Amino acid sequence: MDQSANTTTDVLATSVPYFDPSAMPLRQWCTGSREDPLTGLVAFPDFHSSIPRALAAELESGGLVALAIGDVDGLKEHVEQANATDAASFGHLAGNQVMARLGATTRTWFRDQPWEAACAATFGGDEVIIAAAVDDPAAFHQALCGLRDRLAEVLPTRVSFALAVAGPGHLPADRAGNAWKHTYTDRLLATVDRCLFAHKAARRTAGTEGGVIAVTEAPGTGPAGTLQPLPAPGRVLHVTARPSRLGGRPVLLLPCQGPAGLRGRRLRVTFPETGARTLVAVSAAGQAALPVERPADRAGVPLVLRGIREATSHRVPDDLAAALTEAGADWSALPAHERAQMLHLITESADPQVRTDRITAAVAAARTRSPK
Repeated sequence: MDQSANTTTDVLATSVPYFDPSAMPLRQWCTGSREDPLTGLVAFPDFHSSIPRALAAELESGGLVALAIGDVDGLKEHVEQANATDAASFGHLAGNQVMARLGATTRTWFRDQPWEAACAATFGGDEVIIAAAVDDPAAFHQALCGLRDRLAEVLPTRVSFALAVAGPGHLPADRAGNAWKHTYTDRLLATVDRCLFAHKAARRTAGTEGGVIAVTEAPGTGPAGTLQPLPAPGRVLHVTARPSRLGGRPVLLLPCQGPAGLRGRRLRVTFPETGARTLVAVSAAGQAALPVERPADRAGVPLVLRGIREATSHRVPDDLAAALTEAGADWSALPAHERAQMLHLITESADPQVRTDRITAAVAAARTRSPK
């Protein structure tokens, strides 16, 4: 029996796919696992049995682990509609067709990824798990966007994902014996799954389209290297924020890298109940934080972040421009947030000598950074 039948247009050409370990989506992790007969992914019982040891070994060696869970949006509604409108297909067969095609697409996508240690498995009736040892959390997020987009092209409904990236700092302090590996893995799975459910619920309440990719923090206190970058201007990032305090003030910690500079980063933030407003994200020990008026009333808050394009029309004053030209300094060599701070100090100078001194300092900084 040809395994390729599972990736043809008729993904249910065989009711039970032929078990071919070489075609399963795994590299090092979960070797020897059984295949889920519908999707061709690693069967969840074997994944759940093997992955705790793999995750623990990677984290204890100093590596990063990314874990994502994907869930088909509106599969129940699709099944009910097929049952009511398609005389050639009863509803649950339509659901099986969706999952078989999801599995085939995921396997093809998995083969394109560069990971040396990873696997893709089932999780529940209409969910998929991706676990991988990664170097760059942002690259994993981008890869997941690629899978989301591929699935949108071949499925009648979208698939939403949630993800977390764990590092060595997320490991529990007490790691005696082996039981902690399963306990920690279950906590990580639960954290990502709760993030996914929270964002799907918020999406349904808002009446917006599915296919989101939500980011949350792994349980425990991990390194800043596990965080995602804040969204660029015009881009959107779905996150679960963690309530905390910064200098006694309530904040929402984002699973994102803190912004550079003292001015922070403006974001358009959509809250599940109160809608969108513009806030400034600041850096708290390298992690992005949103100061809020009152503490959050829940453990995790699903937010939608949209990057805002900062004003670039900061005109360089004539006296500063002349000084830069005379010194042969390139003003654009300085980071944008440093230029904005220097311009603010120069334009707000009330004393001419103070202004001159600040211009001199700005020119010296630009000369230091200018190409030789």
